[in-house]
Formats: sequence, structure tokens, C-alpha cells
Amino acid sequence: MLKKTKYQYDYRQFFLDFNRTLNTIKDKTLLISSIISRIYELIPTKAVYAFWENNKTNHFQLINIEPGMSSDMFLAHDDGLVKWLRVNDTPLNVSFAPEFANIFSTNDAKIVKSLDAILVCPLKTNNGLMGAFMIQKRRDNKPYEKSELEMLSMLLDNVALAIENVVYSEERAIHLKHIYQADRLAVIGQMAAGAAHEIRNPLTSIKSVMQYIKNDLQEPRKQKMVETVLSEIDRINEILAGLLSFSRQNIPVKREFDLAALIDQTIDLIKNTRQQKQINFTTAYFAPSITIVADSDQLKQVFINIIINAIDAIDEEGNVEIDVCTSKFENEMFYTITVSDNGKGISEDVLEKLFDPFYTTKDNGTGLGLSISFGIIHRHRGMIDITNRSEGGAQVVIRLPQC
Repeated sequence: MLKKTKYQYDYRQFFLDFNRTLNTIKDKTLLISSIISRIYELIPTKAVYAFWENNKTNHFQLINIEPGMSSDMFLAHDDGLVKWLRVNDTPLNVSFAPEFANIFSTNDAKIVKSLDAILVCPLKTNNGLMGAFMIQKRRDNKPYEKSELEMLSMLLDNVALAIENVVYSEERAIHLKHIYQADRLAVIGQMAAGAAHEIRNPLTSIKSVMQYIKNDLQEPRKQKMVETVLSEIDRINEILAGLLSFSRQNIPVKREFDLAALIDQTIDLIKNTRQQKQINFTTAYFAPSITIVADSDQLKQVFINIIINAIDAIDEEGNVEIDVCTSKFENEMFYTITVSDNGKGISEDVLEKLFDPFYTTKDNGTGLGLSISFGIIHRHRGMIDITNRSEGGAQVVIRLPQC
């Protein structure tokens, strides 16, 4: 029987410790940080950079950005480097493989050069390519040994299950949050419908009486008072109509249409009603035409609510960006629509209440727009979420199933 050397024992212990650590990590950021730290322990590299799949942009985005580096460094799904990583399991040595320059896109070559990378390692799970690591030269500038590359591949193979667990936990948390909100709004909707009907009947009687009294009044001051009351009754009726709309849970009438064209039409409609502000609209669609089967009228209502909210969050002038891409969530393909603004953002205590009926931060708002939008998206088997952007402003992310 061969006696284990200290070299062999150290690596065995290294992987045992690492696997124990992986079992305790449930956060994507912590997981990536742990993998990067272990790579530094495993090989004497100058620097390691991690790219992780971003479902919102449909790119592999650079995560560990250092001071002075561009925050918009990514690898595109359809470019040559990502295609190579999808079908290969071993690190790609770009410094000694000039032939790969023929398959790299301009962006691939730019990223590799900017990060001074000589190794590109795929990060894979059973669901496919999740990310990649770009690694610089050794600190002593010597070539990497074969054993180091083998250990590096072994390390990345070991993290596959941990990555799937983290991704599953994140997706499950989003799904459960959406179910909780849907159930909660359904209960509130039933109560709201009952209250709306009970209020409407006496309100109709009050309006009739006030209109009758107004006709008999001669004094202008009293006529104005009655007109004010009638105006407030109309306002209450609008709120009740919103309540009934919120509680009605209309089943979507689905048909095939162009999602990109619908968004463009909605923007044109809003431009004509929100001319008092200088708003620059930009759109980015993954294809010129996007076929979807859904209720176009209901989705237009959602887009109007969300885009108007984005405009209202901007003081005098600013940008509203609308991006549509494809993404995978819980092994199902979705169209992901992201509406971003560079307004004042949303405080954390408000974020949790945004979908609550009657909750509004606007002086003249009813607080029903987002609640109704949530119901519409839920009935389309989709999801909607609102967050703040790191660069300022807020963004709404809507996921709609492709089929």
C-alpha cells in the first residue's frame, strides 16, 4: 500500500473543507466570493474575475468589479467564447491558442484583453452554463502546471451542486413571495368587492338628492358647495370602480400579438398625455418582433400603470428604459420586461407595500394601479417585482411565460 504524501493529503483536506463550506452557503454573492477565495488558495494566480448569468440582461455579467474598471463588462450568449464554454468542460488557455481569436467576437477579445486573462474556465451545472472565471497569469509568470489545471477543473466541478441549490433557493423565495402576495390580494379583493357594492347603493341615492337640491338653489355660493359635493361623489365612484376592477379577476382573453409593437404603442400613447416633462424613452428588444399569446388589453393596462409611475418618479427630465429579453426561471422560459427610470428611487419601507391596495405615495393616487397590475400578471402565470437600481432610480421586472 502506497503511503500518502503531504502534497496529496493537503489537497484532499482542501476539498473536504471546501465541500463542507459549500453546504452552508445559501447566497449567490457569498458562493462566488468563496469560489474565488479557493481559487487563490489552489493556484498562485495574480487575479480572478467571475462572470455570472444575468437573467435580466441575458448576458454573463462581471461580478467582482474592481475600482477603475467598467461596470458594463459582459459576455454575450451568442458570441464565440460563450459558445465554446458551453460545449467544453476544461479551462481554455487563450494565451497559447491564437486560433480561438477567429471565433471570438470583438467584445470577447476586448474583455479578455482588458482583464489580461490567459485562462477562461466554464462554470457548469446540469442546467447548462451558469458562468465563467477569467484567470490571469501566475504571480511568478511561469506557465500553469498540468496538475494545477486539473485541480482547478475539479474545484469547479465540485461547486455545480452548490450553485444549483443557491439558484433553486433564490427562485423558490421569489415564487413563494409571489404566491403569498397573490393569496393576500385575493382575500382583500373579496372584501373590497363586498364593500364597494354596499357603498355604491347609498352613494347613488345621495347623488340623486344632491342633484335635485342643486336645481332648486338660487344662491351661487350654495350651488358651488353642492357642486363640490357632487364632484367628491364622482371621485368616490371612481375609487369604487377601481375596487371592483381589482376584485373582478377578469380571465385573460388570450390571442397572438407582437409584444414589442404593444409596448411601442403604449409609449406613444403616454407621450401624448405626459408632455409637461422632458422624458427620453429608450427601448431594447432582443428581436424586432416578439410573438406572445396573452391578453393585449390587460397587458397594455399594466404597461401604462408602470410607465406612468416611472415618469412620476422623475422630477423634470430624465430617462425611462424598457428592455425585453428571454430568461429561464424554474426551468421555464419567460419573456422578461424591465422598465427602469433614473428618478428618486423607492425607500425600503415603501417597497414592501407597493402592491397593497390603496397604498400610494401620490397626492391624487388611488393606490390600486399596481394591485390591479399584479393581478393581471398573476392571471397570465407571470411574476412582477419592483426594486431599486444601484445606479439610482427604480426598476420593474415582469416575467411572462413564452407559452
